Amino acid sequence: MRDIRQLPSEVIHRRIKRLKRKMKSCKNSRMQERYQTIYLYLQGYSKETISQITGRALSTVYRYINLYVNCGLKGLRMNHSPGRPTFLNEEQRQQVHDMVAHHVPKDAGFSVEMNWTAPLLQQWIEKTFGITYSIRGTLKLLHSLGFSCTRPTYTLANANPQKQETFKKTL
Repeated sequence: MRDIRQLPSEVIHRRIKRLKRKMKSCKNSRMQERYQTIYLYLQGYSKETISQITGRALSTVYRYINLYVNCGLKGLRMNHSPGRPTFLNEEQRQQVHDMVAHHVPKDAGFSVEMNWTAPLLQQWIEKTFGITYSIRGTLKLLHSLGFSCTRPTYTLANANPQKQETFKKTL
């Protein structure tokens, strides 16, 4: 790796100025950290000192600097982190979608008649596929399938319409 700090001071100054602009406009803390690492490097700090200041491993500091040296600021961009793979395959996810969209819990053998809840769906997934989800994981799964979860609202089944009208008039 070549030491870009050996470039003429005007070039270093321009790079630092550009880096400061990027740091001010950046709202992502992880990118801020990468910019800060390069800023400190261009200011002349050693990699070991940068590691101590940023709280990052020395190997991480080296990686950021190598990316910057080889690709400039573009090299510091982060790729999307895909996260953990899903537990269910695409066919199983489609079955979950169809169950929630076209069936009620009673159809799946539950005593609840009307609405799916995350705990009910969690039980159904475990019973059907042998895969255990947490409640939060079930909610995320529902969201990824295009569903939104809402709290139920209740209506009185045996409400007296006349008393309701009388009540509305008193408001």
